[in-house]
Amino acid sequence: MLLGRRSETYQGLTEKEPDERFARIGGLAWAGTGIVLTVGNLGAFIGELASGRSGDPYFWFVAIAAITYIVFVALLSRHT
Repeated sequence: MLLGRRSETYQGLTEKEPDERFARIGGLAWAGTGIVLTVGNLGAFIGELASGRSGDPYFWFVAIAAITYIVFVALLSRHT
């Protein structure tokens, strides 16, 4: 039903160059997704450690997320 009527939300999310409102919504959605994935991986890492295992795979996910965040903050702060 949502996709059949070509709602404003569907149009905004599927345009090649969305207006600034949908660009901001998309950016916030990706940020929220990143937070959820990072917290999930951090929880899995802590759970692995609590179970007596090394938690190594989850450690690398969390470490890469942290490094990527720092790099993006540094790059984006120069351009704004």
